[in-house]
Amino acid sequence: MRAAILTMTLACVAPTDASAASIAAHAIDYDLALAQLEHGDTVDATGHMSFRIDDQCDSWTTQQRLQMQTVTRGGDVQNTVTDYATLETKDGRHMAFETVQKLDDQVQSRVEGEADRRADGRVAVRYKLPAARTIVLPAGTLFPLAHTMAIVDAARLHKESIAPRLFDGTSPDDAFDTYVTLEGWSSRNADAPARSLQAMGAAQTHVAFFATGPAVMTPDFEMAARYFENGVSDRLWMNFGDFAMRGTVAKFILLPVPRCSSRKHL
Repeated sequence: MRAAILTMTLACVAPTDASAASIAAHAIDYDLALAQLEHGDTVDATGHMSFRIDDQCDSWTTQQRLQMQTVTRGGDVQNTVTDYATLETKDGRHMAFETVQKLDDQVQSRVEGEADRRADGRVAVRYKLPAARTIVLPAGTLFPLAHTMAIVDAARLHKESIAPRLFDGTSPDDAFDTYVTLEGWSSRNADAPARSLQAMGAAQTHVAFFATGPAVMTPDFEMAARYFENGVSDRLWMNFGDFAMRGTVAKFILLPVPRCSSRKHL
């Protein structure tokens, strides 16, 4: 099962500092409930997801935990926990990542490494786990927060769709091709989960994640969310293949912004 990554931009170049600076440092929790069943073995699912992004002046750090309990047709109960953490520089040049997935408290997979954008725009990924290896991704590949802000930027411009390539550090193999559909930009949102978001612009989005390769037609994972202009999201929906879950905001707080000497050029 692929981890659901919230920090999901459009450009064929590295993101700019101006775009990254619009992301709000925040912590948000979602309660997850079963929204849809397909013709699979799962008959019920519940869960919780927490996400935190901190401003480190020249970079962002993120932490995400996805906890799910699923029940099969045979009555078996499985508890899955996915922990995901990144450090992403605001200039789009470097990223460190770690993803750990556990099933019933036993580690099933671990992905760890670093990625750097070369002068020609290509991205060199150096995996430490599950095995030491290096791959090179094409120019235009985006890191997660750059991907998020590209979605927001495209929504502001009233684009209907974008298709950037994303490297998020959840796969030991490659990046993902993504296809993002945008349902329009709303300048005010009275039903936002916090008063601080009500006067902000936002757009409903749907993102399909595809394994890279020729003629890949079926997405590995799909998610939908309303993204606010500062990168906060609600109205969460995630499709894991044989079932889908809906997430509602249980808790949301804005986090302090650090005083960074580089911002004042001292």
